Amino acid sequence: MGLLSQGSPLSWEETKRHADHVRRHGILQFLHIYHAVKDRHKDVLKWGDEVIFNLVYLQTGNYHDPPYRLKIRFCGQYERD
Repeated sequence: MGLLSQGSPLSWEETKRHADHVRRHGILQFLHIYHAVKDRHKDVLKWGDEVIFNLVYLQTGNYHDPPYRLKIRFCGQYERD
């Protein structure tokens, strides 16, 4: 989710119409990520990792257009054990 820079937010009624789609695809995305990383050892997913994983995957997924770039802006504190 990010800052809405174009358009306008959906009304509550419009949002409710799309809720099942969002739930279903959110679950499918989580399962895809989980299955992709389930065999990792000593490297567990933590809150927010799914977003970072997707950013890296998308940035490196297009190997026809090097150089690869990853730009993450983060305002806060990220703790890793």
